[in-house]
Amino acid sequence: MKKIIQYLNRPLSRRFFLKGALGAFGVSVLGIGKGFANTLRSQIRLERVPIRLERLPESFRGFKIAQLSDLHSSPLVDQEHLEHAVQLAIAEKPDLVVLTGDYIGHTLRTAPGQIHKFDEIYLDQLVETLVKAKAPFGTYAVLGNHDFWSGPEVTERLCRAFETRAGITLLRNQRAVLSKGDESIQLLGVDDYWHSWDLGQAMRRVPMKSVKILLSHNPDINRHLRPAHRIDLVLSGHTHGGQITFPILGAPFATHMNKRYLRGLVRDGDRQTYITRGVGHLVVPIRFNCPPEVTLITLV
Repeated sequence: MKKIIQYLNRPLSRRFFLKGALGAFGVSVLGIGKGFANTLRSQIRLERVPIRLERLPESFRGFKIAQLSDLHSSPLVDQEHLEHAVQLAIAEKPDLVVLTGDYIGHTLRTAPGQIHKFDEIYLDQLVETLVKAKAPFGTYAVLGNHDFWSGPEVTERLCRAFETRAGITLLRNQRAVLSKGDESIQLLGVDDYWHSWDLGQAMRRVPMKSVKILLSHNPDINRHLRPAHRIDLVLSGHTHGGQITFPILGAPFATHMNKRYLRGLVRDGDRQTYITRGVGHLVVPIRFNCPPEVTLITLV
């Protein structure tokens, strides 16, 4: 023991210090390199997720939904990355495509009311890519916080481009009925949770006994969902799965609520929520232990 104490108390040599510093630097570089590599289009993972809905009509068993979220078309996420994600989704021949927000924007808003800078080219690249995201039951979308943070003029331009150029139906506190013969399910969509969402408006004239799938960019909408709403499934994005996650520490940049609704499938009684890690990334081109995702949900 005495020898051990003497060894620990001896002064650090310059050589020992340099070895330690270089080692730490090497680990940091490798970590950043891995984080950058995780953002590449070759790292986009197709997650096949079977979800059991107890009240699902017989004719909708095996119904496939491709979900794309958080594309963030920007200097950080190029068109080839987005196109690869769409190709992965469409290759699975989904019955329905859903888009769950944050199509543009690459920086954080640091002050209330601040407007993101916006370049028209990134909207053009986005629309050129999403026009290929077709399915027999259509393509439906909701807006995310970054789609509002670019300002009302850009938000309106985005909505108009989706509907007139890409053939995408935006559900802004609205619903759509998906029918197969005499059976149907209700697809609800609300605006971003931090902005103009209105679940009551979306649920008007919706038969309470029907199966309901809710598109909400931010999974925190679960704060306001009650058993009386009888929502069967919520599809969300927003969290990027944490984007940067560490062993033991988890995702240090996720909010308290999002640590429960961070990624994957979460059950709340009869309601389930699936949170995708998203296609793009934000602020820095790094994803650590959290690769980008295209989701294929099969209802069973």
